[in-house]
Amino acid sequence: MDIFETLIQSLLGPANLESVTISEEGHPTLRLASGGEVMLEPECLTLVDVDDTAVPELCAFGPKLRKIHDYLARFTTYVERGEEQVRISLHLPETHPLWTDEGLWARVWVTRFKGDELHWGMEQENLVVASAALDAEDWGARLEAFDARRAQWGQRSDEIYAEEACLEPPAPPKAAEDEGWEAFAEEIGLSPETLAARVAPIAEAAFDTLAAVRARYEQVYGLKLPSGIASLAALVAALGELPENPPEHYVQPPAGQQRGNAWLDAALSMRTAGIAEWFAPGGLSREVHDASVMYDEVPPGRQGPLDPRLDMRYRADAPQLVSFLSGGSDGLHWGFWYDSPDHFPVIAHNYARDSAETWLDTESQIVAFLRNKIADGILEAQQELMDAEDAESRKYPLERWRALRVVAAHREAIEAWASRRASDDEPSCPWPRTQGYAMGSPRLALQPGSGTVPAHVPHFGASRNDASMEERKAWLEEARRELAEGRAAYAHALGLYLHWPEKVSKDSNGALAPTPPGKTKGPRFRRT
Repeated sequence: MDIFETLIQSLLGPANLESVTISEEGHPTLRLASGGEVMLEPECLTLVDVDDTAVPELCAFGPKLRKIHDYLARFTTYVERGEEQVRISLHLPETHPLWTDEGLWARVWVTRFKGDELHWGMEQENLVVASAALDAEDWGARLEAFDARRAQWGQRSDEIYAEEACLEPPAPPKAAEDEGWEAFAEEIGLSPETLAARVAPIAEAAFDTLAAVRARYEQVYGLKLPSGIASLAALVAALGELPENPPEHYVQPPAGQQRGNAWLDAALSMRTAGIAEWFAPGGLSREVHDASVMYDEVPPGRQGPLDPRLDMRYRADAPQLVSFLSGGSDGLHWGFWYDSPDHFPVIAHNYARDSAETWLDTESQIVAFLRNKIADGILEAQQELMDAEDAESRKYPLERWRALRVVAAHREAIEAWASRRASDDEPSCPWPRTQGYAMGSPRLALQPGSGTVPAHVPHFGASRNDASMEERKAWLEEARRELAEGRAAYAHALGLYLHWPEKVSKDSNGALAPTPPGKTKGPRFRRT
């Protein structure tokens, strides 16, 4: 029994429905099992050999029944899109009554097929026709508007969702509001003129420092440092000069680098780390010490200063990763990933206390990376604010949204200032990436002619990665021979596997050995 017949039967009561037909005039006609007919005309019901006292609920609906019939008659809808067919069908609801004071409910199924094969589908219960629409004088216009939207489905390439089967699209959610924003922004000096004037000398100082930072970076790492790191340094320095800390933040530091990081943390759960701290006052002269100094547990021989390349380095970090940001949990940190020392890096991230796998970010340059992180954060905060049900649950997303708007305003001011400077191209590595993932690494970018990675080298997703000592020694000899002949791919992937701390370490004699049970990602190192 379809939706319309089920609705009619619920209204008829003892006078059971026998069938629904269409009259010669095109009107739906209800034939009753007890005899007689009810014709659903656009403006009224016409009863033939039926007493209205026998069908009171049906009569109470009146012309709305014809409107409901005409809407439901448009389903199931089939939409042809090239080789695909999308089917939109209505079914009896499971969590709502079929009819409520709000209107007609239905379970909407949207399924996408290629031939007979199902490729995608969704099911959702919706108020498909509202009572207000059925009572409105412009019903015909509303139905025409629905037909116009349906006619566009075949021309679209995106998904068709269940709510689109409703007579009228759902009202958009109420936009997030922050009634106190204007006063807050004025209080901390966020007018465009004030902000531009305050940011300019800070940005200039950061970019003036870039040459010294790059020289130090070349000395320590022998790698190319993107100029975008100066924009990040300027952003944190400018945030650090704000007259206030982020509201209700768990730390309330004085003005300066720590305050800037507090704003970045409140907005994005990020803080500068590693080489990004070289721009801070005295940053180029600070030395690296074991992080255990923070807990008065300095291991013998690790008092430092240590190799500067250990700055903000986790035990599982691949050698190609140089950190510049730390995150909010599980050892999350971002860094520059170098596919080649002759090219500029891309951006990658790693959860050191979780899987410790390294993944490339969508944006490869810091300016675009920050812009996207801020935009995504604002959308998240606004959605949380719209979903909040009371003042208490509104508090956190409102505070985060404000922090994000503060950081966004500073980023825009710095980007506007930097756009007036001449800049050089900073090409990243153009080499094609492998399909598979080396251990602890994104997909490798391999120079043409560098050979291939043998299938036996353990990698993420491999069926086994517990190679014996004899196997590892044999692989090392093979990789060395390949490397001596100018093919580096084997050595590249094998080196990453042997570096991976969860799989391989060294015994007391320096030989390769499995990592002892219970060992996890080790401490990071900090600069002091």
